[in-house]
Amino acid sequence: CLNFVKSGVMLRFTCAALASIAAGTETPTPNAKLPHIFFVVVDDFGWGEVGYHREQPTDEVVTPTIDNLVKEGVELNRHYVHMMCTPTRSSFQSGRLPVHVLTRLSAACDENGAIPRNMTGIASVLKTAGYATHQVGKWDAGMVTPSHTPKGRGYDTSLTYFSHGNWMYSNREWLGSFNHRDDLQEDGIVDLWDTDRPASHLNGTGYEEYTFRDRMLKILHEHDQSKPLFLQYD
Repeated sequence: CLNFVKSGVMLRFTCAALASIAAGTETPTPNAKLPHIFFVVVDDFGWGEVGYHREQPTDEVVTPTIDNLVKEGVELNRHYVHMMCTPTRSSFQSGRLPVHVLTRLSAACDENGAIPRNMTGIASVLKTAGYATHQVGKWDAGMVTPSHTPKGRGYDTSLTYFSHGNWMYSNREWLGSFNHRDDLQEDGIVDLWDTDRPASHLNGTGYEEYTFRDRMLKILHEHDQSKPLFLQYD
C-alpha cells in the first residue's frame, strides 16, 4: 500500500491494482477485490504543515491521520506539482504532464483551457473496472462544454465549483486577491454545482468546506461496499 503525500497531493491506494486498472490489464470479475481509493488534492500545502515533517510537536500543526498514513506506508517527498491550479488538476485528471495538456491558469469557460475532450480521464478509466466515481470540492479543469465537467469526465456525481476559488459562505466566485472587502464578496456569480445542475438547494446554507464534508460522509455511508469506490476531494 502506498501513501503519497506532497505539496499538492495525498493519495493512498494499492499500487499494483491501480496500475493494472489504469493500464487496462485487469479484467474485473464478480469476486475481484479492488481497493477503495480516496484521493485528496491539497492546495498551497506547505512542507511544514504536517506533523511528520516537524521534529517537535506544535499546537498549530496537528495531523495525526496523515502522520499515521506515512508511518504505515511510503512517503515520496521529492515530487513536485505545477505552480498553478488548472495545470495541476488537469494533469491528475488526464494522467498526462501539464506540458501535454496546458501550462497556464485558465478560466472555467475558456474554450482552449483545461483538458481537451479527446483525452480520457481517470474516472472514466476506473468506471470500466467497475468503480463508483465521485468528485467533491474544487474542479478548475474546465467546464466550457458538458464533456469538460466532472460528469463528462466519468464521475457519477460531483459537488463542485468550477473556477479558481469561492467565498466560503456565499459560494460566489472569488475574483482575486484584490477583492478582499466584505462588500465585494457578492460581485461574482454563484459557483456551486451538484453534478449537472446548480446546487441552489445548498447555496448559502453553511460554510462551504462543511458542505463538502457532509457530501463525502453521505457518499461513504450510502456506498455499496461490494463495489470499489473512487472518491476525489479537493
